[in-house]
Amino acid sequence: MVVESSTPPVELMAEFVRVAHRVVWCTLATVDRRGRPRSRVVHPIWEQRDGDLVGHLFTRPTPLKKAHLARTPFVSCSYWDPAHEVAVAECGAGYADDEETRRYLWRLAEETPEPLGFDPKIMGGEDPLDPDITVLRLTPWRISAGGRAWRRPDR
Repeated sequence: MVVESSTPPVELMAEFVRVAHRVVWCTLATVDRRGRPRSRVVHPIWEQRDGDLVGHLFTRPTPLKKAHLARTPFVSCSYWDPAHEVAVAECGAGYADDEETRRYLWRLAEETPEPLGFDPKIMGGEDPLDPDITVLRLTPWRISAGGRAWRRPDR
């Protein structure tokens, strides 16, 4: 059963974040100009903010990824482990390239214990404002974990 509401149930958000932060790496899929999926492995950090869920990740702003998101600003994030614990977020996605967000995520990645936390320099940037990296913001319209699911009614 899928719960429809303007905000995700608190327990489901907590379960999604628990799985996502334990598994750490997820498969993120975008859609190309012909409607075909394109996947890559990424390392988002998720937070509950004001009753909602938001994810951020550092990424390289490649022409392909930029074109995919410009045409179809949605992604699918899928977490899986060998014990078959699964968490999925279907999200609106956009670049959050402002200085405040970049500095916040840089600090969050550095200060969060491993394996979720990491040295952001591994992404290829020397500091949070380096133009070789950017921040992708993920805003779920549907999440699932632990056999439960939620979606926004307007999606």
